[in-house]
Amino acid sequence: MGRAIQTAAPTSTVSRRAGPDDEFGAASPAVDGYSDRLIKLIPAEVIGVYFSMVTLLRNSKDEVADLVPWMVFVFGALATLFYLRVTLKVLIVRQLTLSVIAFCVWAFTIGEPFSRFDWYNGTYAGLLLIAYTFVAPQIPMDGGQDRS
Repeated sequence: MGRAIQTAAPTSTVSRRAGPDDEFGAASPAVDGYSDRLIKLIPAEVIGVYFSMVTLLRNSKDEVADLVPWMVFVFGALATLFYLRVTLKVLIVRQLTLSVIAFCVWAFTIGEPFSRFDWYNGTYAGLLLIAYTFVAPQIPMDGGQDRS
C-alpha cells in the first residue's frame, strides 16, 4: 500500500483466465475509504522528527535563540512536502497540501514555537487538531494530480 490516496476504481472490469504464457500484473488498487485517507494525510514520520527536535530544544541547558524553533517549524513543513513528494512519490497536489497543513496543525498543537505568543491556548489548538483530522479526509482528491 503506497501513501498516495487512490481516488478511482480500476478502469477494466473485464476478467479472463490467464494462460501459461500470460504475464501477471499487480492488482489495481481499490479506492481509499475515509480511514485510509485519514492515515495517509497525517505525516506521522515528520511529526515524530519534529517532536524530537522540539523536545531537544525544550530540554536544552543552553540558551536557544528565538529564531531556532521557527527554523525547526519551517524545516518540518518543507520536510513533509519533500518526504511525501520525493521519497513516497505522492503526486496528488491536494494531498500534499493537506498533509503540509496537517503537519502545521500538529505542530501548533505541540506548541512550539507558537506557545511563545500570549494568545496561544493549547486547549484551542487541541480542538483545531480534532476538527482538522475529522474534516481533511472528507475533502475530495479528484482533479489534483500532477502529471509531471
